[in-house]
Amino acid sequence: MTIFYFTGTGNSLFVARQIASSANINATLISIPQVIDEQQTYTDDAIGFVYPQYAAGLPKMVRRFIQSNTFKANYIFAVNLYSFIRAGAIGEIAALLPINYGTYLKTPNNFIFLFNSPKDPSAALAKSENKLNHIINDITNHVHKPIKAKYKVGNATKYFGKSKFKLTPNCTRCGTCIRVCPANNIQLNGKIDFGDNCENCFACVNLCPAHAIYSNKAMLKRRQYRNLAISVDEIASVNSNERSGV
Repeated sequence: MTIFYFTGTGNSLFVARQIASSANINATLISIPQVIDEQQTYTDDAIGFVYPQYAAGLPKMVRRFIQSNTFKANYIFAVNLYSFIRAGAIGEIAALLPINYGTYLKTPNNFIFLFNSPKDPSAALAKSENKLNHIINDITNHVHKPIKAKYKVGNATKYFGKSKFKLTPNCTRCGTCIRVCPANNIQLNGKIDFGDNCENCFACVNLCPAHAIYSNKAMLKRRQYRNLAISVDEIASVNSNERSGV
């Protein structure tokens, strides 16, 4: 089995690892940012996609990766992570390639642009793991749950605009935001510069050790979020431009 994933604050990496570590699944994990510029055919008995839902749609990078490559498998599945409302991101994948099994998994919120993250992420993650165990059982047994194709494209940028990030004086130029950005959208040129290729994953905002990055001031009063089982260094590693094992 091959599992492709896209992660900003660790939820998708956590879920992909949980699926891969199942006793009945021998899986290879591949971070989409690390292979985004490749064009090839991926072949395996089973192929899966694990990703967060942004504004009722696929992250731009996930869509581009699927469109740029070919996937051949007897069983293809998608696990759509969401925080509030289940919407049609799985349908977007189904419009790009046939999906045998598609499902939703509620995970803790990291979109502090609009909402606060939970006070107790561990409680929310425990609920996610209970549902995830059922999903793993379905995938292990190649349960079929077809998804209706959705041809309308949802996009976080469409609804919230290109994020215009600012910095408070607390910024230490530590470079964490640069390391964790999956889109290589942040540079240090004497100062921190944000480009126009933002994926709206908010990894930079949530993982900044000084809580110094914001696009509206309310964000500075909200709790940052990171999956408790995934470290900042792990997120930086899988979002780097160089492909590495996970």
